[in-house]
Amino acid sequence: MDSHLIISIGRQIGAGGLGVARSLSREFGMKVLDKELLSEVARESGIDEKVFERRDEKSSRGVLEALQGFRSLFGVYNRAGSDSVMNEDRLFQIQSDVMRSIAAKEDCIIVGRCADYILRDEPRLVSVFISASLESRVKRIMEGEHLSEEDARRYVEQGDRKRAEYYNYYTFKNWGDSSSYDLCIDSSRLGDDIAAVVDLIKYYMKQRNLI
Repeated sequence: MDSHLIISIGRQIGAGGLGVARSLSREFGMKVLDKELLSEVARESGIDEKVFERRDEKSSRGVLEALQGFRSLFGVYNRAGSDSVMNEDRLFQIQSDVMRSIAAKEDCIIVGRCADYILRDEPRLVSVFISASLESRVKRIMEGEHLSEEDARRYVEQGDRKRAEYYNYYTFKNWGDSSSYDLCIDSSRLGDDIAAVVDLIKYYMKQRNLI
């Protein structure tokens, strides 16, 4: 059976990555997995979705706060009889397994979450990283989140740092480095035109005979 078409989209905060994903979804009728992936992971694992939401695209720094109620899945007891904590690496592994399972069943677009690395062996994977100038991104966040320029800049810088730490930790690569992706596109060079970014991605896919 032919493999499924998978598009992974890495993105800087405010660069328009989610908008690109949604446009591609409408174009090709493919499911977009962004926050939706967390619901899929929670359903498959039986773990409260809030656990994954708290650690979504945040780097591993040891162990999570103690997680209670998952003894049937991860219940390892110490000599004192208390539950062991589940570390962030285990959560990442669960998410990765679910991502691979989805990719094996259907075409999809996955936003962030190291999808380009996790699904790197998929023959029909198209990995894209979308960046933009800081000025452009701050402006988009100011408008979308109704923040002041100072707060929007802080939001962008902190968000980028968390995403980079998460990606670099789990992939042993550098977030946003062109060697990690098929395409790297600066959306601000295209006037922040989502349609123009989508057209570039479609052109690349046609050249690879994927569409």
